Amino acid sequence: MKLKQTVLILMVAAMPFTSLAATSEAVPVTQDDAMVVVETRPDRNALTYRLSSTATPEQNKVLRAEINKTDRGTVEVIAPNAERYLERKEVAVSPIESSTDHLNLVFPEVKSVSPIVEKAINKTIKKYVSKVQNDVQKLNDAESTKTNVIMYYDVKTDANGIFSVLIHTYTVRDGDANGVNFVKGFTFNTTTGRQLSLYDLGGLSKQELINAVNNNQTVKDAIGGDVTFDTMPKEFYTTDDYSVVMILQQDVHTIHSAGTIYVPVGNLRNR
Repeated sequence: MKLKQTVLILMVAAMPFTSLAATSEAVPVTQDDAMVVVETRPDRNALTYRLSSTATPEQNKVLRAEINKTDRGTVEVIAPNAERYLERKEVAVSPIESSTDHLNLVFPEVKSVSPIVEKAINKTIKKYVSKVQNDVQKLNDAESTKTNVIMYYDVKTDANGIFSVLIHTYTVRDGDANGVNFVKGFTFNTTTGRQLSLYDLGGLSKQELINAVNNNQTVKDAIGGDVTFDTMPKEFYTTDDYSVVMILQQDVHTIHSAGTIYVPVGNLRNR
């Protein structure tokens, strides 16, 4: 798998640190957060590779193109600055891949100098990945037309004690011309391992989000009209300076053609 790698050389003496390379080993399974088993798959660039055993060759070709595009664009291996790693201001990040029929999941695994932090972050991410996998498998067991899922991740920040990552899920049914994207945001305190909520970062009202949209012409143009929210969007990520970016989901907060839209709302604690 071709991965975009922003790899620095770690010079940490006498510190146990496992490889940051992509792995094809099985992930341990526990009852609390049952995890998928990572399997070795054929070269996804090969014409014989099929994400879905039930989709047409043409649709599998489209799915292969979608997977390869995400590899080039977002999946990262990140090696932190050694000093900031030891201070728990940064974590290391590497991809884990799990592929089964109808599912190609690539999600991040972190390494921290603190085992407690490392376990807390990875458990939260793996719980979400397991839910996606289990939900799709149950759906496919019940439906004759199968649903296919491509998952990949996008690290937004790993600095200043904050790790913020987006997990993208592209879902498309056999025979459909287009799928739907859903973006899940995770933001963690790398000192404690605790997942941060929007409230932790200062909180945001529905009207404040509407104002942020109306004051951003690029966002307004992407939405293509006036914006209203029946429910407040929940997903977000943070940048290096703790500024918050809200996520408007395709087919939920925006029309399908608009895709996923990201709305910067600034540092909510400095209002």
